[in-house]
Amino acid sequence: AALRRFLAGEVELVLGGTFADLPYTRAADLPRNALRFDPVAGLFGLAPTRRSGPLADPELRRLLGQAIDRDALIRALDVPNLVGRATLLEAGLEGVPDPVTPQWSTLPVGDRRPGLIAAADRMFQGKERPVLRIVLPEGPGGQTLLNRLSADWGFLGIRVERALKGQPTDIKLIDAVAPSTSPAWFLRQFRCDAAPICVAEADPLLEAARTAPIAAQRGALLAEAARMMDEEQLFIPIAAPIRWSLVSARIEGFAGNRFARHTLTSLEERLNREGAQ
Repeated sequence: AALRRFLAGEVELVLGGTFADLPYTRAADLPRNALRFDPVAGLFGLAPTRRSGPLADPELRRLLGQAIDRDALIRALDVPNLVGRATLLEAGLEGVPDPVTPQWSTLPVGDRRPGLIAAADRMFQGKERPVLRIVLPEGPGGQTLLNRLSADWGFLGIRVERALKGQPTDIKLIDAVAPSTSPAWFLRQFRCDAAPICVAEADPLLEAARTAPIAAQRGALLAEAARMMDEEQLFIPIAAPIRWSLVSARIEGFAGNRFARHTLTSLEERLNREGAQ
């Protein structure tokens, strides 16, 4: 509805778009430079929703993470400058070194698949392979992600489907913009009091980092907690979150930012000036 009103000239600005509704903009005949992306930091990926079930096994979580063709998903969503991610933390966060890219992620997904298929065969050894039920937002972007996971995990003999209302779920999408450049925000999402599957040894590190008097000590504690969480694959990263806006040519001074926060003050002032003429 907001897209239709923008195209009709009834609204000058549409804010708060996500990957779920982005494909609607690709099907529309938008004015040049109307679609803007915020270079946001944050979490966009998958996490287990319960302690039991197939995803209680960290080896399976690692296999699933390595099987995703992130580049193909980004091409399908058509987001400029978006890159795939294989670590919980991203580059450029405050007080910690940039995360080390796992060796597997440097290989094209086609080169990874034979080893992943062999690992899945060893893991299940003739046993029935699981059907994973996932919680995803409605909208064509959610379907694009589901199609990608179905294809990539299908190579391992693992099916994935949307959870119906009332069904137990195995995995959910986390799509959240970081409110600051602190790595602690990323890691706190996976403390034992916040996530069904966690690393108990990481929680004291987060607590010690919170009270550490020296920045270097805090950074070392957070980096070690991140390493533990990545090792156990508590989170299956895909990329940074996607946040987009539609901006008419009448609006001046609109600027994307890493927090996807946009004040309407300058817009109101400009429209007031025009209205007074």
